[in-house]
Amino acid sequence: MVKKIRYFFYSLMIMMFFSTSVLSNIFIVSTVNEEIITNIDVDSETKYLMALNPSLKKLSKSEIYDYAKNSIINEKIKKYEIEKFYKIKPNEELLIKIISDIYIGLGIETLDEFKSYLKENFVSFDQVKKKLSIEIAWNDLIIDRFQNEIIVDVKKIKDDIENKINVTQAEKLLLSEIIFTVNEKKNIENKFNELIESIEKIGFEETARIYSLSDSRKDGGKIGWIYSSQLSNEIYTNLSKIKIGEYTKPIVAPGGFIILKLIDKKLEEVKVDKKEQLNRMIEFERNKQLTRFSTLYYKRVFNNAVINEK
Repeated sequence: MVKKIRYFFYSLMIMMFFSTSVLSNIFIVSTVNEEIITNIDVDSETKYLMALNPSLKKLSKSEIYDYAKNSIINEKIKKYEIEKFYKIKPNEELLIKIISDIYIGLGIETLDEFKSYLKENFVSFDQVKKKLSIEIAWNDLIIDRFQNEIIVDVKKIKDDIENKINVTQAEKLLLSEIIFTVNEKKNIENKFNELIESIEKIGFEETARIYSLSDSRKDGGKIGWIYSSQLSNEIYTNLSKIKIGEYTKPIVAPGGFIILKLIDKKLEEVKVDKKEQLNRMIEFERNKQLTRFSTLYYKRVFNNAVINEK
C-alpha cells in the first residue's frame, strides 16, 4: 500500500513538472478587446500564412512573426465587430469556390490534394474554413451596412458609353493594387519605403497579400483588366508615367492610399454591347465604393479597439 501511494505521488510530481514546463513556454504577446493572443497562436498563424503564401519564407523570422501577430489582431478585430450583429456561419458554397481559387493558385489540382498539403504544413482544413468564413462575414457586414449608401451615376456612365460608340479601339490595362492607410506613428514616405522593401524581397503580389486592406489582397492585389476610360484622371496620369511591370507612387484614395502595378496593357477592338458595358461599369463602380467603405469602417473599428502589446 505504501509503495502504491509513493508511486502515485511520484507520478503526480512528474506530471506537474511537465505541465509546468509546457505552460512556462506559453506567454501572452497581445490582447485585443480583452481577448488573449499567445505565442502559440502566432506560431499557428505563421504556419497557416506560410502554407497559403509560400513566398513569405523570403522574409526574416521577425518580419514573419510581426505579420502573423498583426494578422491575428486584424482577424480578432473583425470577428469582434461582426459578432455585434450576427453569428458567423460558414457559407459552404462560397467557401468551396474561394478555397478552390486558393489551391489552384498554389498549383494544386484537387481538394483532397490541398487537404494533404495543409496537413504536411501542420494546418487543419477546418482552420482554413474558419478564417475564410470570418472574411466572408466581414464582406457581408460591409454590404449590409453600406449598400444603401452606394451612389452610382448611371446617367454619366451611359453618356461615357455613348461618347465611345465611334471609337474603334479602346485601351485596357491589367492592374494590381495595394491599398493602405498611414497611422500617426508613420508618415507616408516611411510607409512607402516599407512597402518598397517588401516588394523587392517578395514581390508586389505577396506584399499585397500582407499589407493591402482591399479584398483583392487574397488574389495578390489583382484587379484584372480595366478600360482606361474607367479610371480617374489622376490615376490614369500616374499610370501613364510607368512602364509595364512597374508600379506607381502612392495615390490619395478615399480612406487611404493606393499603389497600382501595371502588369500589361493592350488595345482592344471595340464591339459595344451597351447593356453589358453598362452593367460591367456599374459593378466596377459599386465594388470600388464598397472597398472604400470597408477600408474606412475597418480603420474606425481598429482605432476603437483596445489593443495591448506585451
